[in-house]
Amino acid sequence: YLLYMKRYLIATIVAFSTCSAALADTVGDVLKQVAANNLTLQALVHDNQADVLDIKASNTLGGPSVEYSPFFTKGYSGVAESELVVSQEIDFPTKYAARSKQAKMQQSVGNQLLAKQRRDILLQAQLLCIDIIRANQTLAMLRERIANSETLLSMYNKRMEAGDANALELNKVKLDCMEVRTLVSEAQGDRTALLQQLKQLNGGKPVDVTDTVLPHYQPIADFESYRALALASDADVAVAQTSLRAADLNLKVQKNEWLPNISFGYRRNTERGEGINGFLVGVSFPLYTNSSNVKAARQRRESAELQVSQAKHEAEASMRTNYEQLQGLQQVIDHSDVKLLQESLTLFNKALQQGEITALVYYVEINSIYEKLQRHIDLHCQSVKLLAELHKAEL
Repeated sequence: YLLYMKRYLIATIVAFSTCSAALADTVGDVLKQVAANNLTLQALVHDNQADVLDIKASNTLGGPSVEYSPFFTKGYSGVAESELVVSQEIDFPTKYAARSKQAKMQQSVGNQLLAKQRRDILLQAQLLCIDIIRANQTLAMLRERIANSETLLSMYNKRMEAGDANALELNKVKLDCMEVRTLVSEAQGDRTALLQQLKQLNGGKPVDVTDTVLPHYQPIADFESYRALALASDADVAVAQTSLRAADLNLKVQKNEWLPNISFGYRRNTERGEGINGFLVGVSFPLYTNSSNVKAARQRRESAELQVSQAKHEAEASMRTNYEQLQGLQQVIDHSDVKLLQESLTLFNKALQQGEITALVYYVEINSIYEKLQRHIDLHCQSVKLLAELHKAEL
């Protein structure tokens, strides 16, 4: 369904989290929509149901077999002799119980795969939302910047008329206005592309994120404690472990396949109109195929065990890498004084209006300040994305 977005009003400029706006969708709202509308998740639900039904279908009785053989001979009109056999083959009873457990285990594997896919898709949507919020913050900063530039342009036009400014300074102000408008256009294009990606994750339904405050995640104080808990709930590890249990059960099922199949039925023979009734009982032993099936199941079990180890190693390596990158980014962010940068913008603006500095000096200084503010926004966004990945088990 389509949500109608509210328009938002930027009250004050911030570098990363001090903006106020009329919110349309928070990150949590968007994730709920993606979880409900994502087509990949919907398709996977049907695939899981189909896999379980396939196993259940293979665990039901086959159809009965009917055979009729007429015999003819010289000197006798019609059927001289005939044979009718109606039979039903069943597996050894314990096989059905084992396959029933296997169907339930397959359902567990499917559920874990669905949970993993859901986590991955929601994490992707979450990271996109964070990038969109970064774009919102950048646009807010650029809109204030262009408002200041247009004010200065009006002021320098008046100064030129009064003879208090030269053409070089006026051109510098005009060039800055052009540059900032270009930056706004690029930021809007970046935001539009991110929204398009989010729309695809939302099943093709448009969704917007107008928040200008990045989501908050609990900081990680002790990595080792976090690592143990995160590994215990990691979706990739859970899939590998469930697949290992399924491989164990499959090995048991294959080992029981040596048990015979049983056939029974009704048999009738006729000879020149006289009938003889009887019954049919038989067994068949899978002597030649069962050995290979057991070997294959054992190999799959060993593969599943190795995949558990690999999933744990990859999950831990990813956690450690993200944590170390986060620590480095946090040190840079902590040394960035956003308040000082904003105060500097105000001071340089006053100095220019009072004629204490020229426009050329002014733009050299403020361009450097705005670059630092943008870098701070980008670094803060990157650090929040790393935290989101470290908390992905909560999705």
